[in-house]
Amino acid sequence: MNYEHAIVKVNGDVATLLCNGCGITIAESTKHEDREHYCTMCMSGNCKAKFKKGK
Repeated sequence: MNYEHAIVKVNGDVATLLCNGCGITIAESTKHEDREHYCTMCMSGNCKAKFKKGK
């Protein structure tokens, strides 16, 4: 499945959903809803593990 908004890393038949703000793993499943997903730390504005620019 192609995702336009969600950041999903596929490894075999397992799709890992990543936070749109910092990139940490949120969930593992076979498919995910195509929308932006954020971890609780990013939602609170206290996340220090932001994506590095250029990556």
